[in-house]
Amino acid sequence: MNKRILLIAFYNQKALGVKYISETLKRAGYDPHVLFLKGYNSKKPSEVSDTELSLLKQLISKIDPGCIALSVMSSLYLREIIKVNDHIRKASSCPVIWGGVYCTLFPERCLEHADYVIRGEGEEAIVELLDALIAGRDPSDVQNLAYRKNDTVIINPLRPLIQDLDSLGYPGIGQDNVYFINSDKLTEKDPIINSLTYETTASRGCPFACSYCSSINLKRLYVGKGKFVRFRSVDNVMQELKEAKEKIKRLKLIHFWDEIFTDDIDWIEEFKVRYRKEVGIPFTIWGHPLRIGEETIKNLVDAGLYHIVVGIQSGSARVRKEIFHRAETQEQIIDASRIISKCKVPVVSYDFILQHPFESVDDLKETFELCLKLEPPFDLNLHGLYFLPGTDIVDMAISEGLFSHDYMERKMYGSIQEQYDIYWGIGSGKLDEARLWSALIYMTQFRSLRPFLRKIAERLDEGSRKKREAVLLLKEVCSNVASARKIWNKAKLLIS
Repeated sequence: MNKRILLIAFYNQKALGVKYISETLKRAGYDPHVLFLKGYNSKKPSEVSDTELSLLKQLISKIDPGCIALSVMSSLYLREIIKVNDHIRKASSCPVIWGGVYCTLFPERCLEHADYVIRGEGEEAIVELLDALIAGRDPSDVQNLAYRKNDTVIINPLRPLIQDLDSLGYPGIGQDNVYFINSDKLTEKDPIINSLTYETTASRGCPFACSYCSSINLKRLYVGKGKFVRFRSVDNVMQELKEAKEKIKRLKLIHFWDEIFTDDIDWIEEFKVRYRKEVGIPFTIWGHPLRIGEETIKNLVDAGLYHIVVGIQSGSARVRKEIFHRAETQEQIIDASRIISKCKVPVVSYDFILQHPFESVDDLKETFELCLKLEPPFDLNLHGLYFLPGTDIVDMAISEGLFSHDYMERKMYGSIQEQYDIYWGIGSGKLDEARLWSALIYMTQFRSLRPFLRKIAERLDEGSRKKREAVLLLKEVCSNVASARKIWNKAKLLIS
């Protein structure tokens, strides 16, 4: 077995996890090659074509890797990953490793296709596994490893979480041996170099335990294995972003993909001074109502915060507490919106999950009332509830008799388009109360419409079919206006 390792990321040409693994392998003396297979498209994701499979086969023949490792983050692309995995088996006899969040939670399923599965944080485990394979040693004592022995699945214990994130360095930018297969073409160049945006994280782990997210089950696996939420130093983050600014000539925006951006005030104050001086590029973050403080947001705006996305998910206190396992109150959400508005964050988005089987029309009415109290300006992202394998809400739906286990299996492991249609399915379907109230909720982002929306809501129950259809038509007009507004904001950002 040679030291050339092919790492494959799916539907994400900026996959941070794969890039961190690549850097770790490089420091350990390996020769990593990174393939980004398919670009990200949130509305119309395409399947891996026969031409793209042929290009993959040619690339494997050219590299002649000693091992191929696949990043399997969720079930969204699982059918495509399995198809690619089967194609790899025909093109090469080298060992195949799977790793990622999905593999961490479902190693048995993954071992139906992979030779080895790495669970949890993989930087140290993959090096130990490869060292053993190259030396011809039995890798069965490698922590984080799952494998088959005869017909038995062996799942080794997880090692402690990496506490010093700076020790991992940061992902390489614009390096050699990076490939991109998309739209039936193979490009031998890091696609990030021509991008307008750069993605990074300043931390690992989430402090919350939402039922629709896999983070809570990852946290359970790591009990007693060290602090779950960890932060990089400001200096480490600055080194990465300065290199990104130098190498990506068209860079206009930086996305921090932390689960929740830190509100540690000492970290924030150092970040503000250095980011403004050394980077000076607008950035976006994800926030949480319980982590929105005036001093924090003011400092971030001073640093260059351009866009904050805050998950509210439901305006119903019942749904948030009993179904989504979120602790924030109505008052805390409203206060957070006031702070964001007062600090003049340029672009503000609130996320909601609507029209799902746990929700009643009364819950939607409560969401409507909450949205009317959110301090503008803001825009709304309305989503359907997607049941991800390994989340608590899946078990809740089955135990409450909303869906059978077989039905959930079909939904969670459907085609890539079927799964995206569920996520983006808000506003479709028959003319019913839930759809009408979702339309009214969506339109609360338009300040000038709020007085009219209140009157419409008061008479919605007694409205004729034509009046109800008019509500949906107005929503479509508002949707087009919101889309135009987003395009205009992006244009201003590009021009600036």
